[in-house]
Amino acid sequence: MMKKALIPDFTGKRWLKIGLRTLHLIGFAGVFATALNEVPQPEFWLITIVSGLGLLALEAMSNFIWFVQVRGFVIYLKMGLLFALYVLPEYALIWLILIITISGVISHAPSSIRYYSFIHGRKVTSLKDTKG
Repeated sequence: MMKKALIPDFTGKRWLKIGLRTLHLIGFAGVFATALNEVPQPEFWLITIVSGLGLLALEAMSNFIWFVQVRGFVIYLKMGLLFALYVLPEYALIWLILIITISGVISHAPSSIRYYSFIHGRKVTSLKDTKG
């Protein structure tokens, strides 16, 4: 039998995700403030990166199909915008506003959009949905 996830569901998983997401928002708010005030505050970058990687690992390892869904693609896109911020810091506010906009839209989009798989051409929520 194929193993479906490296991290199966566990008690407290939802609260862990909520906690990581909250830390991520706090960190990103600090990163945005850094861009607005042009005052380096690396601790906010650290909070944002660590919490973001935690969320990414938890999501990806809980459901491998995440890698080919719109919600996974949006993470790739946001990481690209963060790279753009590094390469072209003079456009920091534009990159950060785009990240906020994309995040807000995708997090409130219908599940038919968030869970759409580019590979399967339809909404897929788990590996069992990939059959037939």
